[in-house]
Amino acid sequence: MIGTTRERHRDLLRATPKAADLGRTASSARYAASPLWGEHVLLVDDTWTTGNHVQSAAAALKSAGAGTVAVVVLGRHLNSDYEDTAAHIGLARLRRFSWDVCPVRPWAHT
Repeated sequence: MIGTTRERHRDLLRATPKAADLGRTASSARYAASPLWGEHVLLVDDTWTTGNHVQSAAAALKSAGAGTVAVVVLGRHLNSDYEDTAAHIGLARLRRFSWDVCPVRPWAHT
């Protein structure tokens, strides 16, 4: 870990007994989180395939009382043979990058 953040690192999530049954479904029931009192959390994920695990983790952290939950993903895999992914990749290449817009699902997220 980076020295300046070493003291701030905490393991906040643990998989619930229901986690394996959820498959790739996003659900706050996938993880249990340590109690938080408005603390902001930087969630680091190793790989983003569907986004369901990190969305589940963020939902569990918010349910546990987190303030802002920001996500950093170290790797992203897109399977162009899966459903309409190839079309989304093609459309994403036509748009300029913006932190405010998901390149795969560009409609408003609230």
